[in-house]
Amino acid sequence: MTNLPAPRAMYLDAAPDPVFGIFHAAEASARSGTAVLICPPWGWNDITSYRARRTWAEQLAEAGHPTLRFDFPGSGDSGGAPGDPRRLDAWSGAVAEGVRWLRATEGIRRIAVIGLGLGGLVAAKALADGAPIDDLVLWAAPARGHSLLREERAFAGLQTSRYSLTGEPEPSLLPDGWIEVGGFVLSGETVEDIEALTFGPLRPGVLKRALLLERDGIAPDAIIRRELEAAGAEVTVAPGNGWGAMCFHPERYDPPLEVFGRVSAWLADATASSATDESPASASSPRLGTAEREEIELVVDGTPIRETSLTLRAPDGQIFGVLASQLANGSSPAPPPITAVFLNAGAVRRIGPNRIWVEVARRWAALGIPTVRIDVEGIGDADGDAQRYVDVGEFYRPQVGAQVDDLLDFLEARGLGDRFLLVGLCSGAYWAFHTAASDDRVTGAILLNARALSWDSALERRREARKLERLLDRRSWHRMLRRETGMPRMRAVARAVGSAVRVAAVNLPSRLGARRGPQRHEDQVAATLDRLRDTGTRVVMAFSDDEPLYAELEAHGLMKRLDSWPNLTTARLPARDHTLRPIVAQRAAHELLDRALAAELARTDMVPSRTAVTPRLGGTA
Repeated sequence: MTNLPAPRAMYLDAAPDPVFGIFHAAEASARSGTAVLICPPWGWNDITSYRARRTWAEQLAEAGHPTLRFDFPGSGDSGGAPGDPRRLDAWSGAVAEGVRWLRATEGIRRIAVIGLGLGGLVAAKALADGAPIDDLVLWAAPARGHSLLREERAFAGLQTSRYSLTGEPEPSLLPDGWIEVGGFVLSGETVEDIEALTFGPLRPGVLKRALLLERDGIAPDAIIRRELEAAGAEVTVAPGNGWGAMCFHPERYDPPLEVFGRVSAWLADATASSATDESPASASSPRLGTAEREEIELVVDGTPIRETSLTLRAPDGQIFGVLASQLANGSSPAPPPITAVFLNAGAVRRIGPNRIWVEVARRWAALGIPTVRIDVEGIGDADGDAQRYVDVGEFYRPQVGAQVDDLLDFLEARGLGDRFLLVGLCSGAYWAFHTAASDDRVTGAILLNARALSWDSALERRREARKLERLLDRRSWHRMLRRETGMPRMRAVARAVGSAVRVAAVNLPSRLGARRGPQRHEDQVAATLDRLRDTGTRVVMAFSDDEPLYAELEAHGLMKRLDSWPNLTTARLPARDHTLRPIVAQRAAHELLDRALAAELARTDMVPSRTAVTPRLGGTA
C-alpha cells in the first residue's frame, strides 16, 4: 500500500445531529478527481461490515479517490438516538451533507456514493431530494422500504427463539409499532417512513452513471434499474459476491476484495472519460462545503457534554478511541475522581453491543464522569490485522492487555486522573478483570458476560465436549418428551445435536482429554479474586442465562464461596443472549451499569451534579 495520509476522524456539523465520519485522503499526486462517500447498512450489518468498509475506504484512497465513511444520525458515534423524530430525513440529510463536504475538497470534480443495504435506499432519497451526486453504486439495496422491513422482521423472528431457555420470546419493552432486530431498534415513526420509502422517481439528468451489484448471485431489483434508466443514467450490472460473508460476524473479517476492485475499475472508467469535464451535478451546485469539527457538543438529559476522538500509538500502528466529558463551566476543572473506560466487546467496535457503550458513556459524561470507549489492535478503527480474530484465542493475547495499560498511561498524562473504572463484555470483560488485578489505578471493573476469566487454547474444546455430553444427557430428552421444553427450544436442540454430532464427535476422545487438562482454571480465577479483594478493587460480574462461564464457576464451587470476596457483586441478566440483544436485557444492563457507577462514586469524595436517569428506549443522546 502506498504511503497514504493517516485517516482523519471528524464530525460534520449537520442538523439535527452532528455526524461522525472518518476521511481517507488520497495522495495529492494520485488524486483522480472523484471522491467517494460510503453509506453504511443498518443494524447488525453495520456492525459486521464495519472493518470491511474501512478496508474499502483505504483501497479507494489508494486508487486516488478521497473517501468519507460515516455513521447515520442515531447510530455509531454520531449524535442522536434511534427513537428521535424524523430519523429518515436526518439520514438522507447526512448523505447530502457528506456529499457537499466532499465536493468542497480541492481538486474534486465528481462525487460517487456507495450505498449498502438500507444505506442505498437512503442515498437514493438524498439524490431525489437534490444531493449533488454524479455516480451511484448500490449493493443489496432494496427498491421498496417495506421489502427491507419484511426481511428484517423475518430475521427478527428467527432470532427470538434463541433469547430464552424455553425458546419462547422474552417480553419486549418497546412501544407499539417499534421493532427490534439483532439488538437494534427502529421507532414506530421510522418504521412508517421506511414502509413508505420507494426508489425514485428521479429527475432526468440528475445522475450520470449507476453500478448495481448483485447480492451473492441475486440480481438487483428490476425497479431500481428501470428508474435509473428512465432518469437517463448509464446503468451497469455486475456480480457482487461476498455480501453474506462480509455481514456474517465481526470476528469473521472477510472483505469482498473482488467487489472492491470491480468498483474501483468502474470509477476509473468515469475518471478517464471525464478527466477535464465538470460533472453535471458539480456544474449545477455551489461549492459550499459543510463545516467540519474536531469535536462535538451534545445535550444529554439537559446537560451539555463534549466528544472528541483520541489516537494512541501502538507497536502495530495506532489504537483509536472517543472521549466524552462534561463541558466545563469556565473555571479550570480539577482532575476527575474517576474515569470510565469501555473496552471492545469481542470484535465489535467501540460503540459496544447494540450501541450500549455510546449511550452509557454519554449519560455518565453528563454526570461529570469522563468516559473513553476504545478500539484495540485490529478492531474498529485501530490499526492491525483484523483477520487474526478468526482464532478466538487472539482476543486473549498479552499484547491486548498491554494496550489497555498504555491507554491508562495516556489518559493519566492527559489529566484525566489516576483512578479508572473498566467496563467490558466478553473478551473486554476478561481484560477489565485482569487489568484491575495488575494496575492499582483501576478501582473497579464491571464484567458483562465474560467468556473467560482464565484462558488457555483448549478452553473452547473442553466446552464443546461438555456441550455434546449435555445434548446426549437422557434427562434433557426426557424433559422434551414430556413437553417441559417449548417447541422452538426443541427444534434448536435438535439442530444443535446434528451439528455437534457431525463436528464434535469426530474428535471427542481428544476433546475429553483436553477437558481433563492439567490447569485448574478455577484456582487461577480464585487467586485473581483474592488479589482484587486485598487491594479493595470492586468487581461486578453479570451473566445472561446459559453463559458457559457461569456454569463453570458454579460447577467448580466458586459461586458458593462468594463470601470470600466481599468486594465482588454478582448479578443475572434476563434472556439468553451473549451480546444483550433483547431489549429487556439491554435495559437491565443499563440499570446495572448505573448502579455499579453509583457504588463506585460512593467510595470517592465526588457527589455527581445529579443522579442517573432511566435511559430512554433507543438511546440517550
